[in-house]
Amino acid sequence: MELVQQIVAFHMRHNAEPEAVDLVMEVEDLDLLVEHVDKTNFKSTCLYLISLVRLVPGPDDMLVLDIAFMINLKFEEYPNALLIALFLDNKEYVKQVFTSCDDLLRKKQFCYILAQHGSNFELNDEMVSEDEEREAMQDIINNAKLSEGYLTLARDIEVMEVKTPENIYKF
Repeated sequence: MELVQQIVAFHMRHNAEPEAVDLVMEVEDLDLLVEHVDKTNFKSTCLYLISLVRLVPGPDDMLVLDIAFMINLKFEEYPNALLIALFLDNKEYVKQVFTSCDDLLRKKQFCYILAQHGSNFELNDEMVSEDEEREAMQDIINNAKLSEGYLTLARDIEVMEVKTPENIYKF
């Protein structure tokens, strides 16, 4: 296993992430990737891991996604980590993404992602500390103000009044 660690470290330093991933998959020790991935190669490593999911059988495919989730969380790629958590249907991972991130705007982005996914996720004090912000974000997740947003967009792009074909096709 020490030789495997040296080979994986060498591959990760020399832009050979697929070979490193294939090696750790072969020896069934994907946790080695988390310690050898750095900020220059984590994106390509995660992309390769996610592309492998279709080819990996049984419970191993979930393990591959778990490792991709951990790597994305380690390097603060929260939206990608959230998408993986939703794919895994793991509410604890979604909670972990919310608690790891400190940026309020990013948390709103997460709420929109959850809303589009159709999730019924409930926010708590640990995830968003301010009551007003938490209620606003919960409204986003529940799509409570979706029609208001569409109406605002329609007003902004000036399509509120009905147009006739003559208005569209000026002869």
